[in-house]
Amino acid sequence: MVRPILQRWLRHLFRVRLHRGTLLPCHSRSSVALAAAGGLGAGVGVAWTWRPVMMEGQAAPPDITIERSVEMVNWSGTQGVTTRRLFQPENEEQLQRLIRWASQAKQKVRPVGMNLSPNGLALQEGGMLSMTELDGIKGHPTKPRRGIDKEKNTITVQAGARVSQILAELQKHNLTLENFSSITEQQIAGWTQVSAHGTGARIPPVDEMITSMTVVSPAKGLMTLREGDSWFPWMRVALGSLAVVQEMTLKVRPRYMLHERTYCCNYAELERDHAKLLQTYRHVRYMWVPYTDTIVVVVSDIAKPGAKAVPALPEERRVEPLKRLLREMQPDCGSLEGKNFAELREKLLVLDPLNPDHVAKVNRAEAEFWRKSSGERIADSTEVLGFECGGSQWVLENCFPCGTIDSPNLKDIKYVQEMKGIIERERIAAASPIEQRWTSRSSSPMSPAYSKEANALFSWVGVIMYITSEDQA
Repeated sequence: MVRPILQRWLRHLFRVRLHRGTLLPCHSRSSVALAAAGGLGAGVGVAWTWRPVMMEGQAAPPDITIERSVEMVNWSGTQGVTTRRLFQPENEEQLQRLIRWASQAKQKVRPVGMNLSPNGLALQEGGMLSMTELDGIKGHPTKPRRGIDKEKNTITVQAGARVSQILAELQKHNLTLENFSSITEQQIAGWTQVSAHGTGARIPPVDEMITSMTVVSPAKGLMTLREGDSWFPWMRVALGSLAVVQEMTLKVRPRYMLHERTYCCNYAELERDHAKLLQTYRHVRYMWVPYTDTIVVVVSDIAKPGAKAVPALPEERRVEPLKRLLREMQPDCGSLEGKNFAELREKLLVLDPLNPDHVAKVNRAEAEFWRKSSGERIADSTEVLGFECGGSQWVLENCFPCGTIDSPNLKDIKYVQEMKGIIERERIAAASPIEQRWTSRSSSPMSPAYSKEANALFSWVGVIMYITSEDQA
């Protein structure tokens, strides 16, 4: 579903005209490549050149640090490139001059943040732009506007600020973000530019948190955009096509505690309860375990005053099925004391990761782990919404509409059930889990969850392939 949506919007973008010239898609090495500052999640990088400017060969601004022939590898180790130039502006003025020069010299400068994108969105051989130094949150003498506005419940940050850094600053003021992904080391611009998401049928993707933003465009220079501006929804999720984000203002909310419940069910039980779960809980996440009938359900809501949680068993007892299987398959595995779930799963998978019978055994042990993990906890939202994602992995994530919050059409869970059936029928060595989450719509046209219908519901399904060997990768 994602590709047709992106293709439709890219076809629309290819027709965009500006009053001073024409933006044309260009994949040659003599063009400026603009991308989201950072890089997380599915996206398509598009290179644009400003047609009237013909000033190739100019030297880069001498005060901007440039490293040459730099090897860049993404977070999961699945994508890499040796970029010819890595530009490192230290402030906003340098960033603006760099983009102006790159446009004139036709130099590609694809911004990179923490390089978390599993598809290598930020990687570019011709040239890359590090946003590491532009990570300000609190105001300083020359930028007093940047910081937290408690009256408006907003925070203004530079594009390179990490999500975890922003959350830590907000917590000092008893505030937090509305929602966030399981990983929080993304830079804020890359995170929002790709319309990343957490989970919650009534909570939109993270780009909807932006109330205003300042971007640097090769054609129009410095642009400040706000809700209501015609370009705003396009710039908010640009997928690497329109401008470099310099700064943004985000909506925040009072800090809150979540009451989380984890349990297991089968498909018939899930089909019966699915709509009610989405409509009842603030956050809903499913983990489907191939080669078993186990579906792990994780739901949470804002904790009620005085609420008590029924805790799960201690992790040492919950991981016993994985330890038992590892000792059976590898008697000389040594001490497993203190090994957590993710570590044990990786040790098991590495033994024969492409053998479907072996992976099925590991999945069955994991299903038993999750059955033993049934229970509750009450904790800060930052602790509950972030979770262990495992080691290096290939990730394929699809996003598609599945009705409305008032009337889910069940196509979301039927889709995963059918996918799981294909995996098992074709004997694909698919490790657990297939992860499924939900959001409401985004009003940003380039978001995979874009819809004009305010009540629209979208499901995000992530298929994960753990990488246990460089050769097998």
